[in-house]
Amino acid sequence: MDVQRSRQFATAGVTFCLVFLSAGCATKKYVQSNIQSNIHPLEVKLDNTNKQVAENGERITDLDKKTEKEISQAQTSADAANQLANRAQQSAMDARGLAQQGISDAAAVKQEVENADNFQSVKKATILFGFNKSKLSPEDIETLDSLAQTASGMKHYAIEVRGFTDNVGAKPYNLQLSRKRADAVVRYLTLDKQIPIVRVYSVGYGEDDPAAPNKTRDGREQNRRVDVSILAPQSSATAEAQPEQGTSSETQAQQSTSNPQP
Repeated sequence: MDVQRSRQFATAGVTFCLVFLSAGCATKKYVQSNIQSNIHPLEVKLDNTNKQVAENGERITDLDKKTEKEISQAQTSADAANQLANRAQQSAMDARGLAQQGISDAAAVKQEVENADNFQSVKKATILFGFNKSKLSPEDIETLDSLAQTASGMKHYAIEVRGFTDNVGAKPYNLQLSRKRADAVVRYLTLDKQIPIVRVYSVGYGEDDPAAPNKTRDGREQNRRVDVSILAPQSSATAEAQPEQGTSSETQAQQSTSNPQP
């Protein structure tokens, strides 16, 4: 009896174990199946996410390259624009300089035209003559040579020759003598120095316009003279042509007491 019960209990135990084990195995399979079914979509989703991340990384890289390229192009364009701006500024400065130069040149031309007839003396000389004389001395010739040398280097000029006497003697005679003295100077300049006659203007004034009072011997000696001036338009006058005073040494003429003439 006891043995039979033990067998029944053993059989029942074995059966329970088998049932329990079978239920446990079924549950494990079920759990594994559910896990697999849930993991697979996650893996697929993870793969898609990784692919998306990779694609986004490539897009970011492409965008970075494109951005760098556009920045480089923009910088190049900016540099080119700066160069063009600098050139434009330089051109504007050059244009202003040319305009200013044009204004200056126009003003200079205007001034030159205005001064075309405004003659001024660029060199002077005085030839002194002895009493009642109209002949040139060697010293007078040297003075006239210097004047002629100055005139030869000029393009526009005129030579003014004015003859004078002192007040001793008759006025008609003095006027004729002053002309002879002026003619002696003109003859030397045009004949010996080859200055065109059209450049020379001469006149005799006699005893008029004295350079010094005729009351003294020295004053009368200064009045027996020919004044020579080289004249040029104001725009053509040069700094080198300074007025120069020349005098002759023929100042020892003796005064006649019976019929004095200057």
